Amino acid sequence: MRIKVRYMGVLRDKIGKKEVEYVLSEDQSKLSDLIKKIIDTHGEGIKRLFESDKSNIDPSFIITINGVAVNRLRGLNSPLKDGDTVSIMSLISGG
Repeated sequence: MRIKVRYMGVLRDKIGKKEVEYVLSEDQSKLSDLIKKIIDTHGEGIKRLFESDKSNIDPSFIITINGVAVNRLRGLNSPLKDGDTVSIMSLISGG
């Protein structure tokens, strides 16, 4: 299945692209599988940005699937299907 990922903020700078399409197998159908694929593809620098406890999404990121925040779905266990668009954006902070 093909999943389009739109990057915003820090991730866009780190990855160097606004959008990337990833191919996942049918047994890789959850958001956690996609995040693992992103880390495997782009390396350790990206992994550090996603580090959090294994059951939750790092609170410094907002992730949506087809415009719906994953915290309103099933978090890392949110199901994915062919053609979905996942947007990942970092929160802006400072003072």
